[in-house]
Amino acid sequence: MDQNIRILVVDDEPDILETLELSLGRRGFEVTTAIDGLEGLEKAKRLPPDFMILDVMLPGCNGYEVSRMLKEWMDNDPEAKSFPIMLLTARKVDSRDREKFIATWSRADACMYKPFELNEVVSTIHELTGLEAH
Repeated sequence: MDQNIRILVVDDEPDILETLELSLGRRGFEVTTAIDGLEGLEKAKRLPPDFMILDVMLPGCNGYEVSRMLKEWMDNDPEAKSFPIMLLTARKVDSRDREKFIATWSRADACMYKPFELNEVVSTIHELTGLEAH
């Protein structure tokens, strides 16, 4: 079990939030959720998770922007705890070069497309947090 591993899931689609919260919770992760970019940003700064799953298309502030703001905060605030961020998106950009540029600009650690496989999400969490799969 992955007890004490805190994951923050930010998505404006209630079905995705509920699915990830229940599925990851059943695997022993401690899951917190947010429904928009600003709420996710605030929660991540107030109680930094061990891993963040961040939807790209969010109201208010998109996932690319939230990811970049959090990475800059982690770099510039000596008190900030660093954690990996995985972008989750249904959108496929027309150009691979543009997609790569946007992902690089956001400084996210990984990107996954919807629909996703839960095992793939869990593998990415383990890989980027340095945890072994159980």
